[in-house]
Amino acid sequence: MSTDDRHGQAAPLDLILGPEHAAAVLTRIATTLQQQDLLPEPVALRLACERATDGDPLVLAAPGQVWELRDGVDIDDAPARRLAVHLRLEGPPMVVVGDPDDPTGDGELGELLIEVLEMYRLASWDTRFLAPHPG
Repeated sequence: MSTDDRHGQAAPLDLILGPEHAAAVLTRIATTLQQQDLLPEPVALRLACERATDGDPLVLAAPGQVWELRDGVDIDDAPARRLAVHLRLEGPPMVVVGDPDDPTGDGELGELLIEVLEMYRLASWDTRFLAPHPG
């Protein structure tokens, strides 16, 4: 599931979440793509897998995640080495993030456009933040 992209290697979701949670996340992404873009189910699932494998923050960014700066990205161009996502906002897509390494415990950096996460790769995802699997 892992792939090299122009910014470095994206970590496979099944290694971060475990196979069951990863499958549930991919299904939710596919369902969203299917509904929003009126795509046939197989096309939506393929796109969900491709975009998740590439580490696309537009489909992945969610509370409970920690994103780490990709290799080759200058720390001076980024808000922090690691970002913890606390909340996802829509219109335009944004995230409320904090610095998980801030020794003061404050760590709040505020709101960032999701595009900023393209400088990062998903490193961890606290499964307690995942919505229960329907069914």
